[in-house]
Amino acid sequence: MKKVAVFGHDLKFISYITDYLTDSFDYQIKIDQWDGHDRHDETKSLELLEWADILFCEWGLGNVIWCQKHKKSNQRLIVRLHRFEMNTRFPALFDYKKIDQLIAISPYIYEEFHRVAKVPREKMKVIFNAVDTQRFAKDKVEDSKFNIGLIGYVPKLKRLDRAIDIFEKLYELDPRYKLYIKGKRPEEVDWVWKRASQREHYKDAFERIQQSKFKEHIFIEGWGDVSEWLKNVGYVLSVSDYESFHLAPIEGMASGAFPVVLQREGVRCVFQEKYIFENIEQAVTFISSKNNKDESELASYVEERFSLQKICEKMDELLRNA
Repeated sequence: MKKVAVFGHDLKFISYITDYLTDSFDYQIKIDQWDGHDRHDETKSLELLEWADILFCEWGLGNVIWCQKHKKSNQRLIVRLHRFEMNTRFPALFDYKKIDQLIAISPYIYEEFHRVAKVPREKMKVIFNAVDTQRFAKDKVEDSKFNIGLIGYVPKLKRLDRAIDIFEKLYELDPRYKLYIKGKRPEEVDWVWKRASQREHYKDAFERIQQSKFKEHIFIEGWGDVSEWLKNVGYVLSVSDYESFHLAPIEGMASGAFPVVLQREGVRCVFQEKYIFENIEQAVTFISSKNNKDESELASYVEERFSLQKICEKMDELLRNA
C-alpha cells in the first residue's frame, strides 16, 4: 500500500479525488493542511514527510519549495498545477531535479505553464479536474429554466458585473428570471479585501443591485451543498476574465444545467463550441431561446470526460508508476 502525503492550503478540488483513491485503490493518504501559500506547521509537515512514499502538492506554491527541500531520495514529489500559481514567485523556484511529475488540469494550463513559467513539457501530464457526477444527479425544481446561477464570484476576475448584465437583459425580456449567486463574500477573502480595486468592484456591484428594480430577484448565499443548490438552477454562468478549467459550470452540466461560457483563452479545451459565446448579447439570446436544447446530453458529456472514476483511474496510474 503506497503512502501519500498531500500538502496544500486549498484542497477543495482534490478532496474528492483523495477520498476516492482511499476507498477504491490501494493507497493510504494523509493531509497536511497549510494555513496559506507558505504558512504551515512545520513539525506536522516533517512528520508526514517522514511517513510518506509520495509527496503530493496541491497547487504549486510554497508547499513545493518546502517539499523539494526536504524530500528524500526514495520519495517521489508530484505537483498539481491550476493557474493561480503563474502569478506568484514560486514557479521560478521549482527544482526539476527534485520534482518528479507535474499535473496540469487542462491542455491550456499545460501550454501556459510551459510558455510563461518555462515548466518542461516532459515533466507535465494533463489530468482534468474531477466531478462526482452521481452527487449532482438530482431532479430539477419546476421553473429552474428561469434561474441563472453563478458559483464563485470572488475575486474580481470572476466578473460579477457581467453576470448582472446578463441577468438584467433577461429580466427585461421576462420578469420570471432570477439570478442565484453562491460563494464566499469578498470580505471573507483577506487578500481581496485588502485591495482597493477589488473592494470598489464589489461596492459598485452591490450598490447596483440594491438600487435596481430587480433586486428581489437576485439571491446571494455562502458556500454549502452545491449539488442541492443546483437543483434550482437551469443555467450556470462562466463569465470570468480567465480560468484554468472552471469546475462550476461542469458541475452544473452534471446536474442538467446548461453552461453559458464567455469566450476566453483555453475555453475550448473544456467546453463544447455551442456553449461558448463571444459577448453578453449572444449569451442572453441562447438562454432566452427555448428551442433546440437537449439537457440529456449534458451529464453524459461530463461523465465521459471528467467523471470522478475516470480521473481517479488516471491518477492511480500516475501514482502507481511514480
